[in-house]
Amino acid sequence: MMIAFKVFAGYWTRFVEGAAMRLIAERVALAGVVVIWSWLGAAPLLAQAVAPVNPGTQAGQGVTLTAPAPAGSNRAFTDRAEDERALQAMTRAYAQAYDSANARALADLFAEDAELIDEYGDHIRGRAMIDRFFDAVFKERPGATITIVPASLRFLGPGVALEEGRTIVKMAGASPPSSRHYTVTYVKRGDRWRYSVVREELENTPTPHERLRELEWLVGDWMDESPDSLVHSTCRWTADGNFLLRDFTIRVQGKPVMTVNERIGWDASRRQIVSWVFDSEGGHGTGFWSRGDNDWVIKSTGVLPDGRIASATHVLTRVNDHSARWASVERTVGDRIVPDHVEYLMVRRPPPAQVR
Repeated sequence: MMIAFKVFAGYWTRFVEGAAMRLIAERVALAGVVVIWSWLGAAPLLAQAVAPVNPGTQAGQGVTLTAPAPAGSNRAFTDRAEDERALQAMTRAYAQAYDSANARALADLFAEDAELIDEYGDHIRGRAMIDRFFDAVFKERPGATITIVPASLRFLGPGVALEEGRTIVKMAGASPPSSRHYTVTYVKRGDRWRYSVVREELENTPTPHERLRELEWLVGDWMDESPDSLVHSTCRWTADGNFLLRDFTIRVQGKPVMTVNERIGWDASRRQIVSWVFDSEGGHGTGFWSRGDNDWVIKSTGVLPDGRIASATHVLTRVNDHSARWASVERTVGDRIVPDHVEYLMVRRPPPAQVR
């Protein structure tokens, strides 16, 4: 977003001040929700921005597939729609095999040298041993069914992917269902994906506040300043500690042109951090946060004040306690795309000096 305002500033050298201010205000209004999605992810020249793919919901037997899971920080492999569909099909096949107590079909989804780590920390290595393990499970839990809810998916390379989510196993009869968190590493051998490492853990249920502690470093005052524009943001906890609130004020040539409010929270149904933003021009949007190795990836979609749909992918990297780097890619507005890759640095504003 900072880059967007620096691009806007160039108009001041070609137009009179009054016309330039109107032009900048118009561009800011048009950018609306894109300007500040998930903490400052605007695209320059949004009026020239390809129609976004709106998240949908797909369901399969015994498996819940939510909107396509956000990709991770390694964006060298961005066009993975076919691979995503293949992995979703694997998830459905897993649930179908589990629900029908077919240990052989289930084990066939694993690589020959795969490893399964159950909730008790036991390691089951190799497809043959995994086959025997599930055969024993189905004899112990006749009639059990499983629901799989993926939460995030990242491609780490051409033939490696990492997925996290939760499983809900319902036993036959009146027993309450049990929930587990899972982490899966997929590998592609030839033209087929298989499970390489599957780890399940019994779920402890952290509070929404605990889920957001990884973002607590955002609390405070932040700013980015150029010769003609200033963006100031503040972040604070809500009184109940379950959400982070951020307020943004955008000024051009010293005059306010937009304010934006954002609420960041934990969505238990998606098992993911989500942000909701609203700007003073009537735009609004939603960002879905996914943790990378050293950063956060935010998949954002929203509605501009004029009704057009927009989308973007943002990568937020904490540089140190006093600065953070923001990159914005895959930005679309309406039926057009802005292919530029924008990046900027936001700095923490020091507290005012105390007068003695």
